[in-house]
Amino acid sequence: MAGPPVLENEIAQLEERIQRLLAAFQQARLERRRALQERDRLVALNNELRKRIEGVITRIRTLETEHDG
Repeated sequence: MAGPPVLENEIAQLEERIQRLLAAFQQARLERRRALQERDRLVALNNELRKRIEGVITRIRTLETEHDG
């Protein structure tokens, strides 16, 4: 028992819109996950660079102390 064609058309349009919204939502979730992974990678890289810079500063201070002594 089919409904009026107008109603069926509206339902089909709503189903299509739902599918587009679901696809957009899934894409947004994927992009968010990638952004979080990139953020974590950059934070780790920043921490590593900070440790290296601190090591260089320590060596420079040691050399300055030895030179001044």
